[in-house]
Amino acid sequence: MSRRAVKGLDHVVVMVDGIDAAQRQYEKLGFEVQPRGFHRKLGTANHLMIFDKDYFEILGIVEDTPFNAERREWLKDGGGLANVALATDGADLAFDAFKAAGLDPDAPLFFDRAVEVAGKTEHAQFRTVRVPKTHMPVVGFFVCEHITPQFVYRAEWAKHPNSARDIAGVTVIADQPARWTAALERYFGAGSVSREADGIVADTGTQPIRYLTRQDYARRYPGITPVRSGTFERAGR
Repeated sequence: MSRRAVKGLDHVVVMVDGIDAAQRQYEKLGFEVQPRGFHRKLGTANHLMIFDKDYFEILGIVEDTPFNAERREWLKDGGGLANVALATDGADLAFDAFKAAGLDPDAPLFFDRAVEVAGKTEHAQFRTVRVPKTHMPVVGFFVCEHITPQFVYRAEWAKHPNSARDIAGVTVIADQPARWTAALERYFGAGSVSREADGIVADTGTQPIRYLTRQDYARRYPGITPVRSGTFERAGR
């Protein structure tokens, strides 16, 4: 089987202003929220909700660093869905593919965070490739290579009181959804974006990413008020 630069969704990242309150809120919603992790290099802290093959991440700033300057600006407008992390067969492979697509990717970045597994402290390790805001189709994308997936995707962490099992997809609000077709195809390949009655949908290889106007979003998801420019579909099926 050939190796792929992008092979679907890995996780979604929601920026929160006040990670303590956010942790309590997601626990009230019935998620098994993992203990806080710290990205020392990035100046951020997170909590994960692990599912079978993907996960949901809430992320807060704990120390101002050059790595989180854009995220701090994002929080000034209230936070919300900041990034969609894409699964990959290798950060270097993704870097080369994104460069060839004209996305001007940053060089692969290594970082880690401590996790406790069976009473022992381990270090989950990652390599990511980010694309600058100039090529961001409303919501930012980056690829995430898991060097130590055994310290992230653990069956005992994927059991939630609310029975959530996965992320069904991502929905992004855009004034003119169709205008993002070409940008999305640079990430997911030619022909990966199709029209729907109320917007467009990108085939990521796993879960879909839909782009809708605010009015069409309200019709598709009545009673749900989005935060900023995007929201995630309900995790679970």
